[in-house]
Amino acid sequence: MKHILVVIYIFYCWLNNVVVINGSSAGDVLSQQFTKFAILQAVRGDEQVVLTWNAVPAVLEYVIEYGTSSQTYTKTLISLSSSLTITGLDNGFTYYFRVTARLITGATNTTSEVSVRLPRLSGLRPRELGLLINDNDPESVMIGEYYRTRRHIPSQNIVHLNVSIKVQLSSAEFLALKDQVDRTLPTTVQALAIAWTIPYRVECNSITSAFALNYMDGPCKASTCNWAASSPYYKTNSTKPFTDFKMRPAMMLAALTADETKSMINRGIASDGTHPRGSAYIMNTTDSLRSLRARIFPVANLGTALSSSVNVQIRNADWISNTTDALFYFQGLASVINIDRNEFPPGAIGDHLTSFGGMLTDSYQMSALKFIAGGTTGTFGTVTEPCAYAEKFPDPTIMIQYYTKGETLIEAYWKSILQTFQGIFVGEPLANPWKQEIV
Repeated sequence: MKHILVVIYIFYCWLNNVVVINGSSAGDVLSQQFTKFAILQAVRGDEQVVLTWNAVPAVLEYVIEYGTSSQTYTKTLISLSSSLTITGLDNGFTYYFRVTARLITGATNTTSEVSVRLPRLSGLRPRELGLLINDNDPESVMIGEYYRTRRHIPSQNIVHLNVSIKVQLSSAEFLALKDQVDRTLPTTVQALAIAWTIPYRVECNSITSAFALNYMDGPCKASTCNWAASSPYYKTNSTKPFTDFKMRPAMMLAALTADETKSMINRGIASDGTHPRGSAYIMNTTDSLRSLRARIFPVANLGTALSSSVNVQIRNADWISNTTDALFYFQGLASVINIDRNEFPPGAIGDHLTSFGGMLTDSYQMSALKFIAGGTTGTFGTVTEPCAYAEKFPDPTIMIQYYTKGETLIEAYWKSILQTFQGIFVGEPLANPWKQEIV
């Protein structure tokens, strides 16, 4: 058998122009190749390491072993090429790797061990995000699978639900779903991505707030202009809202079409760690009531006072157009035109302070999803009449500060609003343009 394998190897050498010199046997050449076998490069990334080693002729396969203790390997992968990207690793930990080459002759050789310490990065991680999918909605199933693949969401973080495809759920319908989600998800999950566009409300509550803070029936029975319980997550430095407050901030993976939802997801992923520089436009429009945020915005926070990356400005106009630097677009109109005449950087957000922007599919004003269609990565709106309370809408100061210091979109957006019960959050939750390494 050994002679047959050597003959196969000699044929391989002839076929691949491997020259045997100085009378060396095939085994001698093999030995020379093995003496050079080593991991050449180990490049760390966000929850991943890219390993590269020198190729060996006549290899059957490479076996990659790794773990978090030296000489103790708990995971094994197989590669047929001389490079492999290993994903699903934990940031902040040191990993140890070795590679074994198995040849068609039966011989093996193993590299020396190399170690790589992954960086600790700011913001929520994919393993901390739960993903809700409506099995009754084919588009939800498709978007959920697309997002799972693109963001590497662990399978144990995915909850399959059977949800009626309609704009509004009753409190009874919702509470059964909430109970299933709470029973299914591990306690390590800190936030939620909801992979559908409807339903978007639970009676007078938004579905994102209901999943995060439970259904609140008080304002529904009295007046939606009233206040409900405030978000304990508001303006905090918490990095683990479920651990700290027993709440999971939620955000919808939603858009007017499935293709637009995919594009939004792609923009969020593309934004990670890009550290863009640009502008925040806070619009003081001809609608003075809806321009509330511009009227009360502190003058001291203009310019680059909030972040060296963002030039904050009050714009006395009804819209912006032909811009390429709008990282934040805070509008003050019931309906906004020319959104798509701007080129928004990946990770940008845009929303308008109006009563029914959160009515995603049936608003008689303008759906907040028009911002997503126009190229933003996140947006917000209210699903029922909030009345003109700034506390029910994103605070530009807080949003800009938290987002640009390295928090994800879902963290920064949620922390910028005190009264969230009517507010629907839409976007790519893990978008993190200003991701920071934590030393």
